[in-house]
Amino acid sequence: MRRVMLSVVTALCCVLAAAAEKKEPIRDRLVVHGMVLYGRVVGLGEEKLAFRLDYAEGINYIRYDDIDALTTRYNYHISYNRIDIEGKVLGIEEHKYLRVRDSDGNERTVAIADIDNFVMSVRDDDSLENRIRNRFPHTKGTLSLGLENDNGNSKKNKIDIVVNTRYKKAQHEVQFYLDYAYETTETEANPKVTNKDELAAFLTYRYHMTNADFWYVTMGAEYDKPRHIRQQYVPSVGYGKRFRYGKEKWLEPSIGLGYATVRYTDTYEDKYFATAAFNLFGRYRMEEIALLRSLTVDGFLLYYPGIDGRFADEWILRSNVTFSVPLLDFFSVKLAFDLINDSNPNLEVGNNKTTTKLLFGVDF
Repeated sequence: MRRVMLSVVTALCCVLAAAAEKKEPIRDRLVVHGMVLYGRVVGLGEEKLAFRLDYAEGINYIRYDDIDALTTRYNYHISYNRIDIEGKVLGIEEHKYLRVRDSDGNERTVAIADIDNFVMSVRDDDSLENRIRNRFPHTKGTLSLGLENDNGNSKKNKIDIVVNTRYKKAQHEVQFYLDYAYETTETEANPKVTNKDELAAFLTYRYHMTNADFWYVTMGAEYDKPRHIRQQYVPSVGYGKRFRYGKEKWLEPSIGLGYATVRYTDTYEDKYFATAAFNLFGRYRMEEIALLRSLTVDGFLLYYPGIDGRFADEWILRSNVTFSVPLLDFFSVKLAFDLINDSNPNLEVGNNKTTTKLLFGVDF
């Protein structure tokens, strides 16, 4: 009888333990300097892990050097080194590697610096937002907007739109950049005047031989009515290389050949000339500076000098530097500086134009 009672008690304890385990909420476990935290991983930065605590608002950003242990019960969609897997994190090693078990049961060691995308799997979060993030895990970008409307003694309307997207999977990468600006002013004494009506767009395809080396094909197109440019096209091809100093710190020079077609709105003679193509892209991200969570500096320089004997007479230069400060997880404020320089034949317009923009952007 005693043995029967003992068996019944043991069975009951097992059932209760299984039930308790089943009811235990799914959550990730993070140990920071011996303190155990529960919640979910929401992102992996260059130097910090983003962690949302249970029963707390906001996101905590924790340096990898401060993390003692990390295990996840959620499944994550992880993209790195041209590989896509789904799985759980079993641990963190040397503060810079994740030990992951994928959905097939295989264990992998993944360098955090190589991870391009880290989002929760649809099997644990089937919301529309997360389905979209999993459906397009290789697409990232920003949509920035600046608006201004004055209605006083003078009327002013201004709009700035900047779109910057990037799709990268395996050795294939597609980038799209668009910058559109429109501005009008009107007073009682003067009719409406268009101060800005301009658009610049670049579509680039890259084939990566390695993670650092690539061949590229770019089509640049733009117009700028106040500067009398009706149409301008500059296709180019070439080779580039990325010099990485961190996950969000890199320089990317490239060199190639192109051909420029420039048509003007007035009676100026259209231009057609072969060019060299010198490009430089870069990013530098700083964290925890002057009360800011982070500050990201992005920039590019595109220079196309003529190579058909008119090096000093025909050229096109476009450059930009943008400072971005996050206000929310997906929302940021941006201060952008543009410099345009080309061999415009209109002396009143001149060769140079500089622009400063204050933009608010949605990051995705």
